[in-house]
Amino acid sequence: MEWAIGIPVLVLLLVCPLMMVGMMAFGWLFMRGRSGSHGGHGMMMCMGHGGHGTEHETAAPAGDDLVDELKVERQRLDELIARAERGEAR
Repeated sequence: MEWAIGIPVLVLLLVCPLMMVGMMAFGWLFMRGRSGSHGGHGMMMCMGHGGHGTEHETAAPAGDDLVDELKVERQRLDELIARAERGEAR
């Protein structure tokens, strides 16, 4: 009966990898091409893997800094849109 103590540990060790393999297979079969702009790593990004930013990039700017940063980004995007409408390349 002492072997019964190891059953929960064995189940846990088997179930976790099988669930991961199942989720990856599901994603590969049914979610191909639907990952948006994540470059094929949509599910992995949600799971906490594959973070590409540094701590400084992921930290949220405070109030006025955020507004200024968004204004600069909007100006940059407006310039890119205008250039694309004119048909100019970089």
